[in-house]
Amino acid sequence: MLIPKNQDRRRDARLMLERPAKVQCLHTGRYLAGRTTNLSSSGALVEINHASLLIPGQRVKVGIAQTSQDVILQAEQMSEATVVRSMGHRGSQTVAVMFDQRQELAATG
Repeated sequence: MLIPKNQDRRRDARLMLERPAKVQCLHTGRYLAGRTTNLSSSGALVEINHASLLIPGQRVKVGIAQTSQDVILQAEQMSEATVVRSMGHRGSQTVAVMFDQRQELAATG
């Protein structure tokens, strides 16, 4: 099915929310530090501080801090997801991920 250019394909409302995040590539096991740009219960846009090579279809785990001051995330706080879009720029990469299971969004803090 073709989606008109002006129609948003997102399933859930997005919050413009910057939070520390980490992404683990399940293929390599490597962890990458970053920050969310926006977040919904079904996905997130994450700016990774490295020119990584995450590509659409790749499986990852994503951890997002509850507040902007949190920086340490435990493995059990990470959610499995699939990279749906990626774009590299100036030594960093922006990846859009879709969570395997809907996430409960905590109150912003």
